[in-house]
Amino acid sequence: MSEELIQRNLVDSPEKMGDWNFYNIGATMLKALKSAKIIPNHDYDEYEKKKPDALIVKKPIVIAAIEYKTPQQLRTQKQIEKAITQELGTARALNAKIYIITDGKKSIWVNPKTGNEITQEDGSKITLNFDKNSTDCINLINKIAASITSDNDQIKPPSAVDPLPLAQKVWQDLWAVSGATPENCLYTFVEIFIFKYLSDLGVLQGVHSFYSLISQYGSNTDDDVLDFYAQTIRVKIKQLFPWNPKDKTTIINGTIFVSKDDKAVSGYATVFRRILNRFNDFGTLENIDYDFKSKLFETFLKESISKKNWGQYFTPLKVVRAIVNMVELSAGMKVCDPACGVGKLLLEPILHDLHKFFKVENGKLTPQISLSGFDKGFDKEEQKTIILAKANMLIYMSSMIKENPGITEQFSELFNKTFFLQTNTILGTLAQPIKEEYDLILTNPPYVMSGSSNLKEEISKQDELKAHYAVSAMGIEGLFVEWIIRALKPNGKAFIVVPDGIMNRSNDKKLRDFILENCIIDAVISLPLNTFFTTNKKTYILALTKKEPVSVNGTPTLEKQATPVFTYLCSEIGESRDQYRFDIEQNDLEVASDLFNMFKGAKSKFKTSDRRCKIFDISSFYDAEHWCIERRWSHEERIALGIEDVVKLSTVADFRSMISDTISFLTEYDEPLSEIDGISEDSSVALKEFPLAELFSIYRGKGTYTKKYVNAHSGNYPVYSGNTYGEFAFIDSFDYNEPALTWAIDGLAGYIMVHDSPFSATNHRGVLIPKTSDINLTYAKYVLEPIFRELKKGREGENGENEYTSLPPFMIKGISVPFPVDDNGNISLAAQKEIANKYLMLEQCKKEMSEKFNTLIMQKIKL
Repeated sequence: MSEELIQRNLVDSPEKMGDWNFYNIGATMLKALKSAKIIPNHDYDEYEKKKPDALIVKKPIVIAAIEYKTPQQLRTQKQIEKAITQELGTARALNAKIYIITDGKKSIWVNPKTGNEITQEDGSKITLNFDKNSTDCINLINKIAASITSDNDQIKPPSAVDPLPLAQKVWQDLWAVSGATPENCLYTFVEIFIFKYLSDLGVLQGVHSFYSLISQYGSNTDDDVLDFYAQTIRVKIKQLFPWNPKDKTTIINGTIFVSKDDKAVSGYATVFRRILNRFNDFGTLENIDYDFKSKLFETFLKESISKKNWGQYFTPLKVVRAIVNMVELSAGMKVCDPACGVGKLLLEPILHDLHKFFKVENGKLTPQISLSGFDKGFDKEEQKTIILAKANMLIYMSSMIKENPGITEQFSELFNKTFFLQTNTILGTLAQPIKEEYDLILTNPPYVMSGSSNLKEEISKQDELKAHYAVSAMGIEGLFVEWIIRALKPNGKAFIVVPDGIMNRSNDKKLRDFILENCIIDAVISLPLNTFFTTNKKTYILALTKKEPVSVNGTPTLEKQATPVFTYLCSEIGESRDQYRFDIEQNDLEVASDLFNMFKGAKSKFKTSDRRCKIFDISSFYDAEHWCIERRWSHEERIALGIEDVVKLSTVADFRSMISDTISFLTEYDEPLSEIDGISEDSSVALKEFPLAELFSIYRGKGTYTKKYVNAHSGNYPVYSGNTYGEFAFIDSFDYNEPALTWAIDGLAGYIMVHDSPFSATNHRGVLIPKTSDINLTYAKYVLEPIFRELKKGREGENGENEYTSLPPFMIKGISVPFPVDDNGNISLAAQKEIANKYLMLEQCKKEMSEKFNTLIMQKIKL
């Protein structure tokens, strides 16, 4: 080894220039520098005896070779050209990125690949003098290293680095060796990415840096290097970014290479080296492309994402960005995602405004906004979601970490405060009965009914939670919607991805009423099937503003909504809705979000020619049986929009996917049905037979309403007849203006309808008017209809086809009907409502099953 290196202890304690090593030498040959592992280990041929004056090194890369001259040696252009030529070969042999000639007062900056002087962005000469203690000099060297090539001597504006191709290659390496899931491949890539990135920023230095680890392969086995990474470097990363002691998660976790107890996994050392080499060949990660931060997770997960136990599907970036586009974020706000997954809905809104929402002054990181993301999990696999969210936040905030590499513990504290794993209860976020806490909630909550009974049972054990979830909505998604509304501050806003069940199920009418009572519905945006990976579930974006109570005669009151509702029907979301997720030109969702922003400014005056957009009076939501807005477009309108309303050809793979989805759908219904069955078995409700004529006045409709009559008396009041479930006609008067039941006297005799608004009936329809207010008409319908159908007379037909039966009033006057009674033998309205809700649930279940099966049966398959 060179005496100079030994005497000045330059091998173990070199001078520093930023995070680089600076060797001010001059008496040491390249051969000795190679032996000391200061420069790369390869043959330098005739240059081995050369003695560079100084080197800037980031092992094993030589950043710059420096040649010192006296001012007298650099006075003329000819002298400068001679000085450049003198040691240019040495700089090239070292593969130095920059060659610098300096006399202490002025410096010549040279591209070793071309031998030409390097120029500024505008083509002018670089006038900055080399000084190893100058921050400006360090920044200039970084700019030059990122710009010059064998074809370019000019500094370029910083260009974004897109590591997505690298991510795809690493995915292929990992999968080929381990067969691991895309999720586990992603965890592994993100960890190595963070390792390399923190090294490029100078956060990881010395033996803990990426480049130091790479250099170990010269004298260590592959297994030794992997073991050093597992037991030394990963420990250092966890020290720099401490875990949250409450949920025990940080930015990294066990990977394919490292076991859960932080030991190197045998057999993976070779692929670990290959992946490190890929990262090394790729170059610096300092300038990360914005889209990479967003698209990284989709690159892995879109291939084959696993369905989570809570039915939580990965939210496509196109959907996230559409929601973010509709959001107005400002300093001081508290923002939440109660089912955050990998955190995109919280991170995307801050991506382009990091310095606005997070300030660093005098070494202190001060958030200007509060972000809270929750998820639940009990084992290592489930913890990975929050770990990935924290790693995701590190990537999103990379520019700030690059500027402030010395405050990693403060960034780690921010990550830990932002994302939290609920580990002490199966309820997860739902275990916290938070009220009026957040200004904004953005979320795609899990939506399944399977498991919801377990959660409701847990809720029933605590009085506080029972009161908090008083609506008792169907499915986990209903519980989340109730949590969200209660957690919003008055005037707070929520953008929620919800499934069609909430919008459609009759058993969730109470939840929809709860939404109307407590919130203003700003928008309902219909998303196409297969918007989400691996599921063809129908979903919507529901935009809400929580009402602020106003004083009415001294009483705080939630006023009824008066503003209209923005609705939009999306057919495409800007990417193919299959496993490939290719970008496509049509993006209705992007248009919807832009139009919604225009709508917000003047709701009552907003107009558009877009046929996918309709503005509805809020009354149509108060009165509606469902909120599935796509049904408000007529068949002709849907055809004009190019929406498939007819059967299209499906592949066998598509058909298999539909069958799988149908099976999952049927399985989801087992739990609520078993819950109803259990309640029925435990029920001790007493039933008593009552004569029908004692409970109802029985009438037959009028024969007046002929076609001639209705044509002459056209109006707004419906007339019902025996041969239809819908209206027979509309006239200018009505016969009945009270809650009633009607039944078909002939045709499909005995089928019953419930009425709660003015109507008339022809003589083909019978009318039942309750004599007491203790009768629930929905209960009465479901109890009476099978009795009526049993009593009917006439031609039954085959399987109900070609039926023509009759059931005139005289045939039902003598029957009795069972009604639940209380302990005193009086009809119980509460018990009727409970039973009616079960009937409605069963009917909804049968209806949805029928629709699913009909869709399958009508498919045409291409081979």
